[in-house]
Amino acid sequence: MQQAGLGRENELFFRQWLRSPRSVGSITPSSRALARAVAEAVIWQPGRFVVELGGGTGAITQGLLERGIPRDRVVVIELDRELAAYLRRRLPGCIVVEGDATKLDVILAELGVRDVATVISGLPMVRMPFTFQKAIVEQGLNALGTPGTMLQYSYAPVPPVPARRLGIRAELVRYVFRNLPPATIWRYHRLSG
Repeated sequence: MQQAGLGRENELFFRQWLRSPRSVGSITPSSRALARAVAEAVIWQPGRFVVELGGGTGAITQGLLERGIPRDRVVVIELDRELAAYLRRRLPGCIVVEGDATKLDVILAELGVRDVATVISGLPMVRMPFTFQKAIVEQGLNALGTPGTMLQYSYAPVPPVPARRLGIRAELVRYVFRNLPPATIWRYHRLSG
């Protein structure tokens, strides 16, 4: 049964990639190794929220749940209607919103979500125009409470956004070689001053 679920997930992900290759960072879903690595980098305390931008087929979200973050504290934003519907079925109890990450402030306000500990972006930032990169990073950082962190996983060995131009510092958290393609996890901080 789990194999059938994986086959459906891979098929759905690949179809999305065929339909819009620029909106998907990889041709395969994230691995369990990447999901565990992202979950380990998350800051979270009971009562707070974790927000994931670009939920895809839910591999990273599953890593958050396996770490012990309650479903009702996980908010997943997914732009693609078919993927959002799939996530709602796969992840009952999680808050799944079909929406645009550049409008995160509006989405969170409508949900009444205030205390965000971590924002995770799985969006293919390397390929995005600067205006979208800026909007997503600013929305993510503005959503955070204290303490809070913004994480980005990427398949590029260099920072996925022009950090200085965005007024942030991109810190490499770790490489994840047990993913296809190999991935990196970055943490974003505002530049002081």
